[in-house]
Amino acid sequence: MKKMKEWTIEDYIKFVPPIIGGLIIIFVAVIFRDIGVIGVTCFFSLIVGSVPYFLFSYIRYREVSAMEDQLPNFLRDLVEEVRSGMTLNKAIQVCSNIDYGKLSREVKKMYYQLTWGTPLSDVLRMFSERVKESNLIKRSVDILIESQRSGGDIISTMESVARDSALVKEMKKERKSSMTYHTISLYMIYFMFIGVLIGLTKILGSMTTSMSEGIMGGVGSLGIGMQLTGPCSGNPVGITGGICSFLFGICRIFNLGVGSGCYYKAMFLYMILIQGLCSGLVAGQAGSESITVGFKHGLIMMGIGFPIFLIALKTGLI
Repeated sequence: MKKMKEWTIEDYIKFVPPIIGGLIIIFVAVIFRDIGVIGVTCFFSLIVGSVPYFLFSYIRYREVSAMEDQLPNFLRDLVEEVRSGMTLNKAIQVCSNIDYGKLSREVKKMYYQLTWGTPLSDVLRMFSERVKESNLIKRSVDILIESQRSGGDIISTMESVARDSALVKEMKKERKSSMTYHTISLYMIYFMFIGVLIGLTKILGSMTTSMSEGIMGGVGSLGIGMQLTGPCSGNPVGITGGICSFLFGICRIFNLGVGSGCYYKAMFLYMILIQGLCSGLVAGQAGSESITVGFKHGLIMMGIGFPIFLIALKTGLI
Protein backbone atom coordinates (compact mmCIF):
# COMPACT_ATOMS: atom_id res chain seq x y z
CA MET A 1 0.00 0.00 0.00
CA LYS A 2 1.37 3.38 -1.01
CA LYS A 3 2.13 5.66 1.92
CA MET A 4 0.20 8.90 1.91
CA LYS A 5 2.22 12.10 1.72
CA GLU A 6 2.34 14.03 4.96
CA TRP A 7 0.83 17.49 4.78
CA THR A 8 3.15 20.46 5.03
CA ILE A 9 2.34 23.89 6.43
CA GLU A 10 1.75 25.06 2.87
CA ASP A 11 -0.80 22.27 2.33
CA TYR A 12 -2.73 23.23 5.47
CA ILE A 13 -2.75 26.91 4.50
CA LYS A 14 -3.77 26.07 0.92
CA PHE A 15 -6.67 23.72 1.70
CA VAL A 16 -8.02 24.38 5.23
CA PRO A 17 -9.25 28.02 4.76
CA PRO A 18 -11.22 27.17 1.56
CA ILE A 19 -12.79 24.20 3.37
CA ILE A 20 -13.81 26.49 6.24
CA GLY A 21 -15.19 28.98 3.71
CA GLY A 22 -17.22 26.22 2.08
CA LEU A 23 -18.65 25.14 5.44
CA ILE A 24 -19.63 28.74 6.18
CA ILE A 25 -21.46 28.92 2.83
CA ILE A 26 -23.33 25.69 3.59
CA PHE A 27 -24.24 26.97 7.08
CA VAL A 28 -25.57 30.27 5.69
CA ALA A 29 -27.49 28.45 2.95
CA VAL A 30 -29.19 26.16 5.47
CA ILE A 31 -30.00 28.88 8.02
CA PHE A 32 -31.01 31.85 5.84
CA ARG A 33 -32.08 30.25 2.52
CA ASP A 34 -31.74 33.63 0.85
CA ILE A 35 -30.09 33.78 -2.58
CA GLY A 36 -28.78 37.30 -2.02
CA VAL A 37 -27.21 36.52 1.36
CA ILE A 38 -25.77 33.25 0.04
CA GLY A 39 -24.23 35.08 -2.95
CA VAL A 40 -22.60 37.70 -0.73
CA THR A 41 -21.34 34.96 1.60
CA CYS A 42 -19.80 33.11 -1.36
CA PHE A 43 -18.01 36.28 -2.49
CA PHE A 44 -16.52 37.10 0.89
CA SER A 45 -15.75 33.42 1.66
CA LEU A 46 -13.74 33.32 -1.58
CA ILE A 47 -11.69 36.29 -0.41
CA VAL A 48 -11.23 34.99 3.14
CA GLY A 49 -10.41 31.48 1.89
CA SER A 50 -7.69 32.70 -0.46
CA VAL A 51 -6.08 35.38 1.73
CA PRO A 52 -4.07 33.03 4.03
CA TYR A 53 -2.47 31.20 1.10
CA PHE A 54 -1.58 34.41 -0.72
CA LEU A 55 -0.10 35.86 2.47
CA PHE A 56 1.97 32.69 2.89
CA SER A 57 3.02 32.90 -0.77
CA TYR A 58 4.04 36.53 -0.34
CA ILE A 59 6.16 35.74 2.72
CA ARG A 60 7.78 32.91 0.78
CA TYR A 61 8.32 35.26 -2.17
CA ARG A 62 10.20 37.67 0.10
CA GLU A 63 12.36 34.85 1.47
CA VAL A 64 13.25 33.53 -1.99
CA SER A 65 14.00 37.06 -3.20
CA ALA A 66 16.37 37.53 -0.26
CA MET A 67 18.10 34.25 -1.18
CA GLU A 68 18.54 35.45 -4.75
CA ASP A 69 20.18 38.63 -3.46
CA GLN A 70 22.75 36.63 -1.50
CA LEU A 71 23.43 33.93 -4.12
CA PRO A 72 26.20 35.92 -5.91
CA ASN A 73 27.97 36.55 -2.57
CA PHE A 74 27.78 32.86 -1.69
CA LEU A 75 29.25 31.80 -5.04
CA ARG A 76 32.04 34.40 -4.83
CA ASP A 77 32.99 33.17 -1.35
CA LEU A 78 33.04 29.60 -2.63
CA VAL A 79 35.38 30.62 -5.43
CA GLU A 80 37.75 32.39 -3.01
CA GLU A 81 37.86 29.40 -0.66
CA VAL A 82 38.53 26.90 -3.47
CA ARG A 83 41.27 29.10 -4.90
CA SER A 84 42.91 29.15 -1.47
CA GLY A 85 43.37 25.37 -1.76
CA MET A 86 40.21 23.94 -0.22
CA THR A 87 38.01 21.29 -1.76
CA LEU A 88 34.52 22.35 -2.79
CA ASN A 89 32.97 20.37 0.09
CA LYS A 90 35.29 22.05 2.60
CA ALA A 91 34.55 25.45 1.06
CA ILE A 92 30.80 24.87 1.59
CA GLN A 93 31.55 23.96 5.22
CA VAL A 94 33.39 27.27 5.71
CA CYS A 95 30.61 29.22 3.99
CA SER A 96 28.00 27.56 6.20
CA ASN A 97 29.37 29.67 9.07
CA ILE A 98 28.95 32.94 7.14
CA ASP A 99 25.78 34.97 7.47
CA TYR A 100 23.91 35.06 4.16
CA GLY A 101 20.55 36.01 5.64
CA LYS A 102 17.76 33.71 4.46
CA LEU A 103 20.25 31.76 2.33
CA SER A 104 22.30 30.68 5.38
CA ARG A 105 19.77 28.00 6.31
CA GLU A 106 20.02 26.44 2.86
CA VAL A 107 23.84 26.55 2.90
CA LYS A 108 23.84 24.72 6.24
CA LYS A 109 21.50 22.08 4.81
CA MET A 110 23.84 21.57 1.87
CA TYR A 111 26.80 21.14 4.23
CA TYR A 112 24.92 18.61 6.42
CA GLN A 113 23.91 16.61 3.33
CA LEU A 114 27.52 16.52 2.17
CA THR A 115 28.66 15.19 5.56
CA TRP A 116 26.14 12.35 5.15
CA GLY A 117 27.91 11.33 1.92
CA THR A 118 25.38 12.77 -0.55
CA PRO A 119 27.01 13.61 -3.91
CA LEU A 120 27.44 17.31 -4.58
CA SER A 121 25.26 17.20 -7.72
CA ASP A 122 22.40 15.72 -5.69
CA VAL A 123 22.89 18.31 -2.96
CA LEU A 124 22.66 21.11 -5.50
CA ARG A 125 19.61 19.53 -7.13
CA MET A 126 17.79 19.22 -3.78
CA PHE A 127 18.65 22.85 -3.02
CA SER A 128 17.11 23.86 -6.34
CA GLU A 129 13.95 21.86 -5.56
CA ARG A 130 13.57 23.49 -2.14
CA VAL A 131 13.55 26.93 -3.73
CA LYS A 132 11.64 25.93 -6.86
CA GLU A 133 9.87 29.31 -6.82
CA SER A 134 13.06 30.97 -8.07
CA ASN A 135 13.88 30.60 -11.75
CA LEU A 136 17.18 32.43 -11.20
CA ILE A 137 18.43 29.92 -8.61
CA LYS A 138 17.18 26.97 -10.64
CA ARG A 139 19.02 28.11 -13.78
CA SER A 140 22.19 28.86 -11.82
CA VAL A 141 22.20 25.46 -10.11
CA ASP A 142 21.50 23.64 -13.38
CA ILE A 143 24.53 25.33 -14.94
CA LEU A 144 26.74 24.32 -12.01
CA ILE A 145 25.53 20.71 -12.10
CA GLU A 146 26.16 20.41 -15.84
CA SER A 147 29.61 21.98 -15.45
CA GLN A 148 30.54 19.47 -12.76
CA ARG A 149 29.23 16.50 -14.74
CA SER A 150 31.08 17.52 -17.90
CA GLY A 151 34.33 18.01 -16.00
CA GLY A 152 34.59 21.69 -16.88
CA ASP A 153 36.25 24.46 -14.91
CA ILE A 154 33.80 24.74 -12.00
CA ILE A 155 35.57 27.81 -10.61
CA SER A 156 35.16 29.82 -13.79
CA THR A 157 31.58 28.63 -14.07
CA MET A 158 30.76 29.77 -10.53
CA GLU A 159 32.35 33.16 -11.22
CA SER A 160 30.30 33.53 -14.38
CA VAL A 161 27.07 32.45 -12.64
CA ALA A 162 27.72 34.84 -9.74
CA ARG A 163 28.34 37.72 -12.13
CA ASP A 164 25.25 36.97 -14.21
CA SER A 165 23.04 36.48 -11.14
CA ALA A 166 24.12 39.82 -9.71
CA LEU A 167 23.41 41.47 -13.06
CA VAL A 168 19.92 39.95 -13.27
CA LYS A 169 19.06 41.07 -9.74
CA GLU A 170 20.34 44.57 -10.49
CA MET A 171 18.17 44.75 -13.60
CA LYS A 172 15.12 43.62 -11.58
CA LYS A 173 15.76 46.31 -8.98
CA GLU A 174 16.09 48.97 -11.67
CA ARG A 175 12.83 47.82 -13.24
CA LYS A 176 11.09 47.89 -9.88
CA SER A 177 12.38 51.40 -9.18
CA SER A 178 11.27 52.65 -12.59
CA MET A 179 7.79 51.16 -12.10
CA THR A 180 7.29 52.65 -8.61
CA TYR A 181 5.81 55.78 -10.19
CA HIS A 182 3.25 53.68 -12.06
CA THR A 183 2.34 51.80 -8.88
CA ILE A 184 1.77 55.08 -7.05
CA SER A 185 -0.31 56.27 -10.00
CA LEU A 186 -2.53 53.19 -9.73
CA TYR A 187 -3.11 53.92 -6.03
CA MET A 188 -3.99 57.54 -6.83
CA ILE A 189 -6.37 56.49 -9.60
CA TYR A 190 -8.04 54.03 -7.22
CA PHE A 191 -8.61 56.70 -4.57
CA MET A 192 -9.97 59.04 -7.26
CA PHE A 193 -12.30 56.21 -8.29
CA ILE A 194 -13.56 55.95 -4.70
CA GLY A 195 -14.12 59.72 -4.63
CA VAL A 196 -16.10 59.57 -7.88
CA LEU A 197 -18.29 56.77 -6.54
CA ILE A 198 -18.93 58.68 -3.31
CA GLY A 199 -19.97 61.69 -5.37
CA LEU A 200 -22.21 59.57 -7.63
CA THR A 201 -23.84 57.93 -4.63
CA LYS A 202 -24.64 61.33 -3.13
CA ILE A 203 -25.98 62.70 -6.43
CA LEU A 204 -28.08 59.63 -7.23
CA GLY A 205 -29.42 59.53 -3.67
CA SER A 206 -30.47 63.19 -3.87
CA MET A 207 -32.02 62.68 -7.32
CA THR A 208 -33.98 59.65 -6.13
CA THR A 209 -35.31 61.52 -3.10
CA SER A 210 -36.19 64.71 -4.98
CA MET A 211 -37.88 62.83 -7.81
CA SER A 212 -39.95 60.79 -5.38
CA GLU A 213 -41.01 63.89 -3.46
CA GLY A 214 -41.78 65.81 -6.68
CA ILE A 215 -43.90 63.05 -8.11
CA MET A 216 -45.80 62.47 -4.89
CA GLY A 217 -46.37 66.21 -4.39
CA GLY A 218 -47.63 66.72 -7.95
CA VAL A 219 -50.21 63.94 -7.82
CA GLY A 220 -51.11 63.99 -4.17
CA SER A 221 -54.02 66.41 -4.70
CA LEU A 222 -55.52 64.03 -7.26
CA GLY A 223 -55.39 61.12 -4.84
CA ILE A 224 -53.09 59.14 -7.11
CA GLY A 225 -50.11 57.29 -5.55
CA MET A 226 -46.94 56.86 -7.57
CA GLN A 227 -43.65 55.26 -6.69
CA LEU A 228 -40.28 55.78 -8.38
CA THR A 229 -39.10 52.46 -9.82
CA GLY A 230 -35.53 51.26 -9.50
CA PRO A 231 -33.29 49.07 -11.73
CA CYS A 232 -34.35 45.94 -9.84
CA SER A 233 -38.07 46.66 -9.56
CA GLY A 234 -40.68 44.27 -10.93
CA ASN A 235 -39.09 41.02 -9.66
CA PRO A 236 -36.58 40.48 -12.52
CA VAL A 237 -35.52 36.92 -13.33
CA GLY A 238 -32.50 35.25 -14.89
CA ILE A 239 -29.09 36.91 -14.70
CA THR A 240 -30.62 40.27 -13.84
CA GLY A 241 -32.57 38.71 -10.99
CA GLY A 242 -29.45 37.01 -9.67
CA ILE A 243 -27.48 40.28 -9.73
CA CYS A 244 -30.30 42.11 -7.97
CA SER A 245 -30.55 39.41 -5.31
CA PHE A 246 -26.78 39.62 -4.77
CA LEU A 247 -26.85 43.41 -4.39
CA PHE A 248 -29.88 43.37 -2.09
CA GLY A 249 -28.08 40.74 -0.03
CA ILE A 250 -25.24 43.24 0.45
CA CYS A 251 -27.86 45.81 1.51
CA ARG A 252 -29.29 43.48 4.15
CA ILE A 253 -25.91 42.39 5.51
CA PHE A 254 -24.53 45.95 5.82
CA ASN A 255 -27.90 47.61 6.51
CA LEU A 256 -27.73 49.97 3.53
CA GLY A 257 -31.47 50.56 3.32
CA VAL A 258 -33.96 49.55 0.61
CA GLY A 259 -35.05 50.61 -2.84
CA SER A 260 -33.07 52.31 -5.59
CA GLY A 261 -30.71 54.01 -3.14
CA CYS A 262 -29.72 50.63 -1.72
CA TYR A 263 -29.11 49.29 -5.25
CA TYR A 264 -26.56 51.99 -6.08
CA LYS A 265 -24.84 51.83 -2.69
CA ALA A 266 -24.40 48.05 -2.89
CA MET A 267 -23.26 48.16 -6.53
CA PHE A 268 -20.64 50.85 -5.82
CA LEU A 269 -19.43 48.99 -2.71
CA TYR A 270 -18.95 45.87 -4.81
CA MET A 271 -17.22 47.85 -7.57
CA ILE A 272 -14.73 49.25 -5.04
CA LEU A 273 -13.70 45.73 -4.03
CA ILE A 274 -13.35 44.50 -7.63
CA GLN A 275 -11.48 47.62 -8.74
CA GLY A 276 -9.12 47.37 -5.77
CA LEU A 277 -8.28 43.73 -6.51
CA CYS A 278 -7.76 44.32 -10.24
CA SER A 279 -5.68 47.48 -9.72
CA GLY A 280 -3.52 45.62 -7.20
CA LEU A 281 -2.89 42.73 -9.59
CA VAL A 282 -1.86 45.18 -12.33
CA ALA A 283 0.47 46.99 -9.90
CA GLY A 284 2.14 43.73 -8.85
CA GLN A 285 2.56 42.47 -12.39
CA ALA A 286 3.97 45.78 -13.61
CA GLY A 287 6.35 46.35 -10.71
CA SER A 288 7.50 42.83 -9.76
CA GLU A 289 6.05 40.47 -12.37
CA SER A 290 4.39 38.60 -9.52
CA ILE A 291 0.72 37.78 -8.91
CA THR A 292 1.56 37.30 -5.23
CA VAL A 293 2.80 40.88 -4.93
CA GLY A 294 -0.22 42.01 -6.94
CA PHE A 295 -2.56 40.31 -4.49
CA LYS A 296 -0.78 42.14 -1.67
CA HIS A 297 -1.49 45.47 -3.36
CA GLY A 298 -5.06 44.34 -3.99
CA LEU A 299 -5.59 43.53 -0.31
CA ILE A 300 -4.19 46.92 0.68
CA MET A 301 -6.48 48.75 -1.74
CA MET A 302 -9.57 46.77 -0.75
CA GLY A 303 -8.67 47.10 2.93
CA ILE A 304 -8.58 50.89 2.55
CA GLY A 305 -11.36 51.50 0.01
CA PHE A 306 -14.00 49.24 1.56
CA PRO A 307 -14.03 50.84 5.05
CA ILE A 308 -13.76 54.37 3.59
CA PHE A 309 -16.91 53.90 1.51
CA LEU A 310 -18.74 52.02 4.29
CA ILE A 311 -17.89 54.70 6.87
CA ALA A 312 -19.06 57.40 4.45
CA LEU A 313 -22.37 55.56 4.13
CA LYS A 314 -22.85 54.93 7.83
CA THR A 315 -21.92 58.46 8.94
CA GLY A 316 -24.37 60.07 6.52
CA LEU A 317 -21.74 61.74 4.32
CA ILE A 318 -23.48 60.18 1.33
